[in-house]
Amino acid sequence: MSQKSWSNKQLKRLGNAIRNNEEPSADLPDYDEVMMFYNDVALKTQSRLQNLDWEPLLGARPIEITSRSKTLDTLRQKLQRKATLQLPSVQDIAGVRFEAEMTLDEQDIVTRAIAGMFDHDTKECSKDLREKPQSGYRALHLRLDLECRVEVQVRTHLQGKCANMYEAAADLYGRDIRYDSIPEDRSAGDEVRDLHGISERIAVIENARNRQTRSEISMNDFISRHPEAQNYESIQSAQKIAAELSLKIAEMEEEILYACDRLKNQFNHRQREKQEGQCQDS
Repeated sequence: MSQKSWSNKQLKRLGNAIRNNEEPSADLPDYDEVMMFYNDVALKTQSRLQNLDWEPLLGARPIEITSRSKTLDTLRQKLQRKATLQLPSVQDIAGVRFEAEMTLDEQDIVTRAIAGMFDHDTKECSKDLREKPQSGYRALHLRLDLECRVEVQVRTHLQGKCANMYEAAADLYGRDIRYDSIPEDRSAGDEVRDLHGISERIAVIENARNRQTRSEISMNDFISRHPEAQNYESIQSAQKIAAELSLKIAEMEEEILYACDRLKNQFNHRQREKQEGQCQDS
């Protein structure tokens, strides 16, 4: 693993050089060396998460755990957006993503498990972006103080799908759309607003599924303690309603996935047009 061979003061000066798009002085650490260190910490965090047995909580459902470090361009843009932000204080240079098919309650439990694994207090290190999303972005974030600061993003598969769409849109229309900016171009603006709408519909679906899952758990627990209840008309009626609700939620999810695929195709088409235009200009 790469070793940290610089002081916070040097890191701050490197951050100022990056912010101002200047060549760092010779006494400062090399940017690639710094990024290698952050990337190694992210990979180490990712490995610890992958080695934990998640089956008791999530069953056999697939889990995607990835890591990444910020690119130079995205780091510079972040430093430029916040003039007082110093490089050692940037939370998400080292980033890890935990994504799975799970309910909101399960997402909470996963978050607590990760915090506990690294001896952090969930209330102090977590940030909930589900009820108050950032420009449509929904997730649970953990901010860990390890060898350096590491951000762990815990996302459901629908939250991840929407976040990936925002990344694709940001590549086309600029990263400011992640901070509530709407492109002036009419069609581009409409697409970003469509993303906001998709995010809101995802919230509706996930809250409905969470409530339904709680009800099913409660009902199954009651029946396990009172087997004769399976023959109660009220229980049978509730089970029928639950099945109908499951079907409706699944239909809503299919509609969301279709809308995401449609927007993705539009983004891919616009990206090709952009690249072709750049080739013609050169």
